[in-house]
Amino acid sequence: MKKKLTNNLLLKIISVIAAFLLWMVVINIDNPTDTFTISNIPITVQNENALTDSNLTYEVVGDATASVEVTARRTDRRRISADDFEATIDLGEIYAATGSVAVNISVVDNGSLIRSWTQITRSVEVHVEEMQTREFDIEVIQAGELENSYTVSGIAVSPEKVRVTAPESIMDQIDHAAVQVSVDGATDNISASGEVKFYRANGEELEITDERVQVSTETAEVSLTVVQTNQIPIVVQVTGQDDVAQGYKYITYQCETQTVAVTGAKSLIANFDNITLEADLTGASGNITRTYRISDYLPEGLELAEGQPETVEVVFQVEQLATRSFRIDRDQINMTGTDSNLSYQLGTDNTVTVVLEGLSEDLEQVTNNDISVTIDVSAIDGAGVYQIEPEVTVSEAYESYFELSADTVQVTVTSSDSGTEPSGSAQASESESESSSTGTETGGEPQSTERE
Repeated sequence: MKKKLTNNLLLKIISVIAAFLLWMVVINIDNPTDTFTISNIPITVQNENALTDSNLTYEVVGDATASVEVTARRTDRRRISADDFEATIDLGEIYAATGSVAVNISVVDNGSLIRSWTQITRSVEVHVEEMQTREFDIEVIQAGELENSYTVSGIAVSPEKVRVTAPESIMDQIDHAAVQVSVDGATDNISASGEVKFYRANGEELEITDERVQVSTETAEVSLTVVQTNQIPIVVQVTGQDDVAQGYKYITYQCETQTVAVTGAKSLIANFDNITLEADLTGASGNITRTYRISDYLPEGLELAEGQPETVEVVFQVEQLATRSFRIDRDQINMTGTDSNLSYQLGTDNTVTVVLEGLSEDLEQVTNNDISVTIDVSAIDGAGVYQIEPEVTVSEAYESYFELSADTVQVTVTSSDSGTEPSGSAQASESESESSSTGTETGGEPQSTERE
């Protein structure tokens, strides 16, 4: 039996070949090929000098990865990954019109397991822009409030400037650079180190994470000189207010700044009561605006505190006067010193014209009832025509507002014994006679005129 098995070599070889063929058949039936996608293949950038040598920078738009479609045996699928492929772009081949660059993909490992593959990602978009360099002064942002009556009189920053190199799109967003320092409750000088941050024009902090941005310094040292202050009142001294141009009147002045904070030796501050600003309005014919430099009024050793206005603007209100005429009827006129044997006629219509000079808006408030006219005829002892100056007053509410005037009144006097009375004559007593007016009503409308 043993001899038969060892001598039948041809049968053994045929059996091995048959077994191999059978295994191949089984493999082809149970392990078919699959087609699948490999993603997230990193794209490597080549030939960067094509842009950087021209002071340009770039950024791949979107996800900087590529994808391929692979066909392989099912049993080999798990062994194939993105690491088996290499994807590159050459910046020297960028298409300027669209900013697109062709993606080159090749197999670098496990090529024997891949039956076939197709490139899905053909190109990527690359954004190209100019690199810019600018310097910014490093400002100091004071966070919090100093103790009452203290202020910052000096600020020192080291370094004073920061140099920034960044793509144009980022540089356009930077308005200023600053370091934030806390001063809350401070009464002594402050020394601190802070991070240099960048801000938009509206004060919003700009978060910069782009690795292409380079700064000359990331921190700065800040020294703040803190001094005690005192609020000094501002006093405006006006002269010549009664000598403004004819037809004008000084009203008041307006000064928005009432006090300023000054710093210096306590002994100097203690002896400094106020800042006196002088103004001579002689001959003024309209509003006058004057600007005063505060430092010119401070004694040596005192200076304005940080943040205080360097100048103060004062507006002196000088307004043009207007005139308004009022016709006062006989029944509103108080006549004193009358003689019962005489009759009195005022002018031709038994009225007196009174002129008030003042501000237009004040004149508009006055009525005839606010004006009092008195005529003293006690010196008249017989019939005739006399010129008498009336006494005119205005109610207490307006006494300081106006200048009053009235022309001399012609008083025609007749004797009652003659048996006749002139037309429109006025009796000595209101109870004995009625006023006769030539078309004038009591309390008639006043007539207004403006002085040019």
